[in-house]
Amino acid sequence: MKKTLAPLPDDFMFGVATADHQVEAYEAKFEDIRDVWETRPDLTPRGKATDFWNRYPEDIALAKSMGCKMFRISIAWSRVEPKPDEWNEEAFDHYRQVIETIRSHDMEPIVTLHHFTHPIHVEARGGLTGENFPQIFANYATEVAKRLGNLAQYWITFNEPSQLIYGYVKPWWEKFYFMPPGLPRGASMSEQMAAVGDLMRNLFVAHTKARAIIKESNPDAKVGANPMLLGLPLWLQKLVDRNVTNLRSKEDLINQGKRFTERALLEKGKVDVVIANLTVTPKREHQVSFSEAYYVAAETLLVKSSSPIQQLADFEDKTVAVVASSTSQTNVYTLLPNTKVKVFTHYEDALKALDYEQVDAILADDAILLGSIKQHPGQYRLLEERLTTEPYGAAVTKGDRALLNAVDIAVRKFKESGSWAESYKKHFPGQPLPEYPRIGRRFTLDEISGRKLGFALPISSHLLRRVRKRGRLIVAVKDNVPGFGYKDPQTGEFSGLEIDLARAIAKEIFGDPNKVEFRPATTKERLPLLRSIVRIFDPMLKTFSILSSFLSSNWWYLGMAGKLPTFLCPKDCVGQMDFVGFDYYWGIEKFSFNNIQQLWDAAIGRFGNAPVWSGVLYNMFKFHAKLFPDKEILIVENGCVKEADGVTREDYIRKHIGEIQRAVNDGVKVVGYVCWCITSNREWGHAFNDDSDFGLYHIDLDTDPELKRYPTAAQATYKEIIQQRSV
Repeated sequence: MKKTLAPLPDDFMFGVATADHQVEAYEAKFEDIRDVWETRPDLTPRGKATDFWNRYPEDIALAKSMGCKMFRISIAWSRVEPKPDEWNEEAFDHYRQVIETIRSHDMEPIVTLHHFTHPIHVEARGGLTGENFPQIFANYATEVAKRLGNLAQYWITFNEPSQLIYGYVKPWWEKFYFMPPGLPRGASMSEQMAAVGDLMRNLFVAHTKARAIIKESNPDAKVGANPMLLGLPLWLQKLVDRNVTNLRSKEDLINQGKRFTERALLEKGKVDVVIANLTVTPKREHQVSFSEAYYVAAETLLVKSSSPIQQLADFEDKTVAVVASSTSQTNVYTLLPNTKVKVFTHYEDALKALDYEQVDAILADDAILLGSIKQHPGQYRLLEERLTTEPYGAAVTKGDRALLNAVDIAVRKFKESGSWAESYKKHFPGQPLPEYPRIGRRFTLDEISGRKLGFALPISSHLLRRVRKRGRLIVAVKDNVPGFGYKDPQTGEFSGLEIDLARAIAKEIFGDPNKVEFRPATTKERLPLLRSIVRIFDPMLKTFSILSSFLSSNWWYLGMAGKLPTFLCPKDCVGQMDFVGFDYYWGIEKFSFNNIQQLWDAAIGRFGNAPVWSGVLYNMFKFHAKLFPDKEILIVENGCVKEADGVTREDYIRKHIGEIQRAVNDGVKVVGYVCWCITSNREWGHAFNDDSDFGLYHIDLDTDPELKRYPTAAQATYKEIIQQRSV
């Protein structure tokens, strides 16, 4: 029989939240590291966001109308300190007004000092891993406390410190860092893990300093943090936590990092590198690792010189040829929706079909088509329209950072030394010299901060060691694309820009450009030559990588409980908190390789397939109540997109508040629940859609210039729960 639960007590506080970068409009003079990060083409800048800077009275009133007693905001550090030690009183006055408005509506403010973002000048001074960061943060906290410290009881120093580490480390199966600043492209496994260790220590020290400063200004202040907790079965979380509590030295930390940053079981393909007109695409990035771009092609149409077709508009109802396994085969139906398509195995076959007028044109990268024009002067021409942008990258197998680093270094030297320009002029005489491609260099903030890392190649690299032992680099190339990869039928000699690049990589690895063996590859063979049967173990390897390192552990609270080595959490940082705050969103009740991958994807921002499990919350409450028996517990963030794992946002809220009610009925000191979030917002660079919208009030951010707030079904559910104090 189901137990009837008593309503939550009258002093239990329900609330809602915002975050400065996600709701305040962008201003160039107050640019933060997230603004720079979001200039990447695959991310969405915040733009006007929700215009909370001007609309905050409206949103605070909406929270009050639901019956909320807490309203969380964050201070934009870049606004209050636009330059080092230059304090913006106008911005401080604004945040004072926001906090006072919250208080005037009989709600308790929760103020966050660092919500995933900081000024660019902080990054330029070493960032969060720099030796001086704790003091830089303390100076910031001092100025905030001086002006605002007595206006709020609840303070959060760092939002989700457990997530900040992913700006310094990335798993072997991901191409990008999840968040800024990201380390330079050549950062080795050791450098990544050393940076994570420095970050963890700095966060503990900076938090401890800031807490003392805030409490000196306001002795009644309650200061804490809100790590993001993964919803793992309790037995599994305890195993993961042992990874961090068992660390004894920085060397242990670095060695453990291999499990996360390097593929445990490396593939043994037939080639080491593929440099064969291979366009970098998201789908291919799941299969292999790419260097930065060495050429930017564009899909276009090749026609016979005598063809009446002059522009794209003339091509309707015509027949186009594409080659199997090329990006053109993938894109043709989108680029040319009103055409007939014929697929060929080789470009030579497509060219013959064009000669015999079986097709009207060939759709392919201009780099490939230029080779055909070069081989057959006067017979063909290109249409002027460039239909796509196709960055070419050198591909290596996933999981061995050192070989990729060697390739990346060689690519960059090839471009920046002038060798790229010399090769292009040699192989494309008479063609205008384009600027060498810079695509792939804005993945990190190292150029802005001025911070550079060395590019030492670790001797522990399995693939690189194998290549060196063999004494030559094996590279898959084209042998039928003049200008890029071409094998002379008379002499057997290879030539082209990609051939020159392969020799540059051999020189980087061996000091000798001639220690390279070329393996001709058709378009369809390029990736299969690099990969092997061991890829079927990837789900298992990803799961092992996630669970066998300290990165997924509850390291923040283990540190606060004195269970971490002192090189990560110094003794004087232990216990420096006034409440247990944490964020919880997603969890898995049962262990499986797929479930772990699904949980990981959700934890780093891929919410569309997020796993929902509310039951783990009860265990989290009991665990932390035992770890810190004298501390109150506050859910700082919990919420859902419109639907996840078949669960609607309103049912999600009911389920999770039900677990809180259960814990409070069993005597756990949970004092509040803050729902993420009051309105739709700009969710950290994600495109705005149902899979990134957590708002209780919906705002059509992309199309509504008035940014009108509309209540959702979840808003009505949350309001009813608050009124009844029960689910």
